[in-house]
Amino acid sequence: MRVTIVCPFFNEESIIVAATKRMIANLRAQFDDWELILVNDGSRDRTLNTLCSTLDQSEKRVRVISCAINQGRGRALKNGIDAASGDIIVTTEADCSWGDDIARRLVDELLAHPDAHFVVASPHLPEGGLINVPLRRRLLTAIGNRLIRLFFAPNVTMNTGMTRAYRREVIQPLETWEDGKEFHLEVLLKLIGLGFRVREIPAHITWQEHKLAAAGAPKRVSSTRIFKTIGTHMRFLATARPTQYFAAAAGLSLLIGAGLVGWAFHNLFFGGPAAYLAIVGLLMLLSSLLFAGFSVFFVKLGEVMREQWLMPYRTVGCIPPGALKAAQVFPHIP
Repeated sequence: MRVTIVCPFFNEESIIVAATKRMIANLRAQFDDWELILVNDGSRDRTLNTLCSTLDQSEKRVRVISCAINQGRGRALKNGIDAASGDIIVTTEADCSWGDDIARRLVDELLAHPDAHFVVASPHLPEGGLINVPLRRRLLTAIGNRLIRLFFAPNVTMNTGMTRAYRREVIQPLETWEDGKEFHLEVLLKLIGLGFRVREIPAHITWQEHKLAAAGAPKRVSSTRIFKTIGTHMRFLATARPTQYFAAAAGLSLLIGAGLVGWAFHNLFFGGPAAYLAIVGLLMLLSSLLFAGFSVFFVKLGEVMREQWLMPYRTVGCIPPGALKAAQVFPHIP
């Protein structure tokens, strides 16, 4: 079984050579048949030149794909995924911050569970964790994933992480629209919506700055702008499943409207203002009907969108096992 590892990078001049050598050493030790695809996402420094000048040209299992401009991690990952030839495709960080054996563990999980279609590495499982990650970032990560689980995929503890393993026939036909880090949410939403089965394994994320500082290398500048990332993720969630929000608004309006109308009737017989309460209550009841109508509309739109997601799979002869019976999942409209 051939395994492809896809690693995007952007402005990583200070670490790219050491990270790539470490990744290659890990793959050589853990797999018999593998390939490594490094995707340059339009780096503006000398990352690409530095990498290409130090790669062993005799190592045919390492490929570099380069984008002329910075398009975002999601697009870089999809470019690498589409170019992969492995039966299993692993996406992860090039610096091995998820552990030297993370690719092996993800692949083993898929091989051990033939009914699973993709696997997610999670630091939020009991045996996972965050190492050398600043407290502020720990809190934001924990709170962010908790909120996403509440509104998005409650059975997955790591919705935003890039370290995953997919069966090739599951991920390559998937059409995606998100170019940034919302790509991870979009993929999760669509694959689960199509009925593909997901598993998780515990993992540790280790920030590498302390190792770089000890070696005298310049501090790595993270491409993550945490508050911008949180904002774009929230934007995605707000549009990914509109049905549940409109349904909630309909239920709340119905309860408030019924309460106000009941209060108005009480005041009518026992004294007190009634007309104003009755008018506001009726308006709330009408609003609940409007929200319910939007909810039904997005249910139907979700069915249309799911059929659109299915078309590439039908073209390649791979029908998701739960495509016809999957629980209703509502679309993100690009």
